[in-house]
Amino acid sequence: MNLSLSLLSLAVLASLSAIPVAHADAPADAGTLDTVRVEAERARKNTSRNQNVTVLSAADLDAEMANNMEEAIRYIPGVSVVDMGRFGDNGFNIRGLESDRVAITVDGLSLGESVETARSYEFFRGGRGDVDIDTLKSLQVIKGADSITAGSGALGGAVVFTTKDPADYLKPAGNDTHVGMKFGYSGSNDETMGTLTFANRTGIAESMLVYTRRDGHESESWYDTTVDRIGVGRRTPDPVDSTRDNLLGKLDLQLDERNTLGFMVERGRARNEVDNLSRVYSPGYLERRGDDRNDRDRYGVRWQYRAQNALFDSMEAQLDHQVTESRGLTTILAGSGCPGRTVPCLRSENRSTEQTLDRAALDFSKVLDNAGTRHDIVYGLAWQTRDVDFTAVDTRWTAAGDIATVDQDPRQVPKTDARNWNLYLRDSVTLMDERLVLSGGARYDRYDYSPTVDATFVDPTGSVRDLQFSAPSWQLGAEFRFLPDHAVWAQVGRGFRAPSVADLYSPTGSTVAFDAITGAQVQFDTSSSNPELDAEKSLNVELGYRWSTDRGQLGFSLFRDRYSNFIETVTTAQAYANGYRTTATAPIQYSYNATMPMNAGKVTVKGAELEGRWQFSDAWSSRIAAAYSEGEKANGDPLESIVPASVVVGLRYAPSPVWNVTANLTHAWGKDADDAYTTLANGTRETPDWVGKADGYTVLDLVGSWNVTEQLRVSAGVYNLTDREYYLWQRVRGVFEGTNTLYGYVNEQGIGRYSEPGRNARVTVAYSF
Repeated sequence: MNLSLSLLSLAVLASLSAIPVAHADAPADAGTLDTVRVEAERARKNTSRNQNVTVLSAADLDAEMANNMEEAIRYIPGVSVVDMGRFGDNGFNIRGLESDRVAITVDGLSLGESVETARSYEFFRGGRGDVDIDTLKSLQVIKGADSITAGSGALGGAVVFTTKDPADYLKPAGNDTHVGMKFGYSGSNDETMGTLTFANRTGIAESMLVYTRRDGHESESWYDTTVDRIGVGRRTPDPVDSTRDNLLGKLDLQLDERNTLGFMVERGRARNEVDNLSRVYSPGYLERRGDDRNDRDRYGVRWQYRAQNALFDSMEAQLDHQVTESRGLTTILAGSGCPGRTVPCLRSENRSTEQTLDRAALDFSKVLDNAGTRHDIVYGLAWQTRDVDFTAVDTRWTAAGDIATVDQDPRQVPKTDARNWNLYLRDSVTLMDERLVLSGGARYDRYDYSPTVDATFVDPTGSVRDLQFSAPSWQLGAEFRFLPDHAVWAQVGRGFRAPSVADLYSPTGSTVAFDAITGAQVQFDTSSSNPELDAEKSLNVELGYRWSTDRGQLGFSLFRDRYSNFIETVTTAQAYANGYRTTATAPIQYSYNATMPMNAGKVTVKGAELEGRWQFSDAWSSRIAAAYSEGEKANGDPLESIVPASVVVGLRYAPSPVWNVTANLTHAWGKDADDAYTTLANGTRETPDWVGKADGYTVLDLVGSWNVTEQLRVSAGVYNLTDREYYLWQRVRGVFEGTNTLYGYVNEQGIGRYSEPGRNARVTVAYSF
């Protein structure tokens, strides 16, 4: 399905044509949208029944002045963003699981899969897609399995984005118009931003346009050296020029009392131009630059039908088309290895991936209320297809500037069509005058993968083929309010992650050798795909307690998550009885190493989480949130991706609706070498090179806002107020120590560029009418 860009034109025309006749005080009538009911029905479908969910509203994100995902979740312990170095962020880490093992959806549609080449060289890593903060109505962080809400990837949790609707800016009923402007500056990356919002309701039509522009630079380290060295010892991050544009448009038409038809379009463009000074050394790299882009286009049509019949109260049909394209163009001025042996010369590595997702979904909701028992039922089905394509082009120039060679490199993954369909049902039952709530749900998914083997993806092993598999998942939960202010709850859930295209079809290879006895040629597969892979699965068990009054809330939970069928690339030594020679005269060998993705054992993660809020007086309030996790692999090794324990304490003073100020203190414990190592085949322990840098920290942030008038709001914040030097484990654990001859490595001085920003300020100004 391909939805035309004329949808955007339709939204623009509907918005602009409504301006002359819009009246903020127009009375409600049968011809206007019943937005309260429409929004309630949409929320019922998207809300998780998981007991451990943190929801950040648009107001929360504005109050924190969050400009990106890392800033949005900074005060949620146990949750972090996966760092991709030069290529930005690539999803979330929840309870130690990260990247594709944490599902991310936008309005029910999943983002792209990860695709990357060798990490240390950073020629390419395809992100999962950008979502702009200013388009979000809410951000749900779900801890624990909930594949019923988020689908594949929700092993240890999920992040569910819901974008804004026209009704979020308009009065509940009647004709109305909203115009908003927001401008901001962030000192940590010298970013300026501006958001323009227009929303209108005229008669049966609600429309909205939200456009955001961001211009910035690299995120600073704690070191502020103005003239820094090049190579592995560089302490400040490489210079980056960053631009981001995002446009979200929606149009909802209330056709009659029962039918609402909606259209949407979203267009995101992100570009980073990098001067890779940390990768420069003579004579190899005299200059190295990157031009990285991440584009996402999404179009959708939604029909909502409110029938109030025996089968459903409301039905929502949705069609979506999404294209995510990532490109990494690396240009190098080389001082060696040039065509014709005359230096210097230019060469480029151009890597790109495109993922096209089409989805059709039907969702139903039904409420049954009889004799004190209430059932809140949702069920539905969906079908989608994802096309994944990868290209790699290497170009070499002579010293005179003429093109010497243009090579089409083998694809990182083959061109693949991945089709999926699923069914789900979930019910929440309220009993005993709402003192007892039981919930349960189940989902079934079927996946079919069809790769293309051709001249650009050669498979000498013959292991790449069509694959099919299915994956059931489920969730059960109960909450019992044993006293008016006290409740206990429990939940158990099965999550899953379907193997990605990169898991199933990474590049394969073989080598030819000679039988040591017969002299006959033999072929050994050095790397191959694994058609026997199973979906990764999780079994999440969690117990909790809640205390809640008008003036305070406190929650505590214990969890144990067990993961099976973990997919890892494993290298094994394959025996060859006769022995073989790599050449006719080479020494005899009796085994060869082969790599293959495999379901390699189990992982267990357990921990505890705490969250509380108190309203001491009309002016003073506070909050606390803490998380602790530990993980262990089947062989007893720790799960290195576990983020160290942390706690956030906040104190807020709001003497009036006009102004407020909040202090947030974050303390994180350090990462021990005993909690981050891999046991090698010879029994020795290998630890990450910079585990000692993640030694814990305490950071104080101070933010506040002032409502100058009803239309004008000013917010400001100072972050890392005490100017503390500190490092995040999730950033430094993948960094290696080395010399200039090892691209991408750092020395004792160079690790400084991975430190977090020192004291920095942020300010935003918002005006609406």
